[in-house]
Amino acid sequence: MSWLLLDVGNTAVKWAHSDAHGNRFVGTGIELRMNTQPLAERLANAWRVPRAKRAFGCSVADHTTMEAIEQAARTAAGIPVTWLKAQPHFAGTGPGYGLALINAYREPEQLGADRWHAMIAACAKFPGESLVVASSGTATTIECVRGEPNAAAVFVGGVIAPGADLMHESLARGTARLPDVRYVIDGQVVAHPDNTDDAIVTGVFHAQAGMIERVTRAFADELAEDDRPAPRLLLAGGRARALLATLEKRLRDECAPPLVAGVTIEDNLVLRGVALRAHAEMVAAKTNAEPR
Repeated sequence: MSWLLLDVGNTAVKWAHSDAHGNRFVGTGIELRMNTQPLAERLANAWRVPRAKRAFGCSVADHTTMEAIEQAARTAAGIPVTWLKAQPHFAGTGPGYGLALINAYREPEQLGADRWHAMIAACAKFPGESLVVASSGTATTIECVRGEPNAAAVFVGGVIAPGADLMHESLARGTARLPDVRYVIDGQVVAHPDNTDDAIVTGVFHAQAGMIERVTRAFADELAEDDRPAPRLLLAGGRARALLATLEKRLRDECAPPLVAGVTIEDNLVLRGVALRAHAEMVAAKTNAEPR
């Protein structure tokens, strides 16, 4: 059985096909604003093969985009999309999915679905560990998860800030003479910028890296006060690789003892979390339907 898994963001739709155990095996994506062809038509053409039997997704996009995606799923495979939102608590069941995550948000359902499913995937890969999950997309989000061996992990809270592209755009819109340098080839991160392009690129980079570093340091200090192990920092999203070396240096190489257990790049965390959630709910539904 093939499942279609969806991660619908503000600027792109990512998807993957999966087997019924939630194992991804094909994935790709489409930019929402980069083509004049209707979104529903583009997606339907992309999803015809393999033909999915079920579709599961999470979304932070507007209603019009979600309607186009639902139309594409009906056209390509004759299936509806089951949209997954944040929960107060996740419990995975079945082989390889024995994990639990508690959502300590004041209003759990208000948490972005993409953030929640990224954390589910992160906890599945690093069970029992405390984690900082930093995702750099349209927005940059940083989540702190307190791990506990043989017990449920707890999402204690997180932050949201403009992503790098939004920072660049805001400078271009809000000033008279500063350019939008996102697409300027010569703009580089340097120690002492001596031109405007480098100044903007370097400033935005340090704003992003510094925010992640600050949140991670504060969480690491909090864990240390409780005699808990240092957290692991997971980087996701389009800027992850650019941030990796700097954050490793600041949080591991220049600290004794290191403030983090490791810094790793994790691709497609949201899709992996959707797969885990879908699998867990299918197992739960089957178990509840069996006679006792």
